[in-house]
Amino acid sequence: MRSLLWVPGNIQAKITEALECAADCIVLDLEDTVPIAEKATAREMVACTLQQARPANKLIGVRINSWHSPFGVDDLRAMVKVKPDLIRMPKCSTVEEVQEMDRLIASLELEHKIARGTVKVILSIESALGMINAYPIAKASERVIGLGIGVEDYTTDMKTARSTRGLELGLLYARSHLVTVCRAAGIKAIDGAFLDLNDEEGLAAETELIKELGFDGKGLAHPSQIAVVHKVFAPSAQEVAFARKVVDAFRQAEKDGSFYVFVDGKLVDPPVFAKAQRILELSQNI
Repeated sequence: MRSLLWVPGNIQAKITEALECAADCIVLDLEDTVPIAEKATAREMVACTLQQARPANKLIGVRINSWHSPFGVDDLRAMVKVKPDLIRMPKCSTVEEVQEMDRLIASLELEHKIARGTVKVILSIESALGMINAYPIAKASERVIGLGIGVEDYTTDMKTARSTRGLELGLLYARSHLVTVCRAAGIKAIDGAFLDLNDEEGLAAETELIKELGFDGKGLAHPSQIAVVHKVFAPSAQEVAFARKVVDAFRQAEKDGSFYVFVDGKLVDPPVFAKAQRILELSQNI
């Protein structure tokens, strides 16, 4: 999930276009991009898409409305039975709401004869309270496969502004904390979308930053952003070549009964070997 493309759930043309794009995951949105008057229409359109037009080679998720909104529970009831690959739950701040969501999903799985635990969830942290509670939230349900950060809502809650390079200290702390939580919980860390479609340089810089911080992927506002994000997340040819040398040298050293080996003048110990393996795995998956 290098790229998660947000798509308004009430605009069929946008949905059709998205299903044919190169994003790793398409997130059909029932929340912020859908006006209140269109909520029911979007719900029906998204359910129909999942039932009739679902591509086999792409992850399809749905962002429901927040748990405490008038729409979140109805969204969940409509979506579980059509089995999206994941459900994105926005504005998550407490363990209790995750547990309530988990119980409802479990009852819906039972009702629709879906194996328990089939429906997976990514929770979006969008407030100071949610950030403080992030680790307990991440561990509140076995369905949780990742945490995302809603950067616009989070910076609004923090009463700060978002820069074009993601270097504001408040957001840098939040991103670092979120990645640490996700690594401790064994789940994926997903960054928020970059909204300025005309600033490709800014998108690349922000993606470089979140990659360095350890994020697994990034939300996208438009298909035009996919290529930039995928390029940043892809290991370079030089990285792959060095990783192959590291893996080969380390395995030979193991056979020789030693972990003391150098590659291109750099000491290769077990952590360096593990990083090299990850680079090769990522390259192969891509």
